[in-house]
Amino acid sequence: MAYVDVKAASYNAEKQIAEIQGIDLDNVLLNDWNQEFTEKVITFRFDLAGKGPRIYLYKILRTVVKDECHSVEEMLLKLPGKITNISSNFIAKAE
Repeated sequence: MAYVDVKAASYNAEKQIAEIQGIDLDNVLLNDWNQEFTEKVITFRFDLAGKGPRIYLYKILRTVVKDECHSVEEMLLKLPGKITNISSNFIAKAE
């Protein structure tokens, strides 16, 4: 699991992909505070064509987003500014 301060979230309906980008808080909090370091931005990618990733993303959103929303996409777009933990299995690999 990775704790993340979410900075951006997007949804591509054509490709059925949702992405969440944020600051890796584990990297910040576990770093030696006597040394300089840069904040590490990580991207999580969810292939919503599969049932498992779709359910996992919904559970994250339902837990973190407390605003009234009418769709998962609306919940996803309200995610920036919130802190959550996301499975490392969804970290996007560099392409």
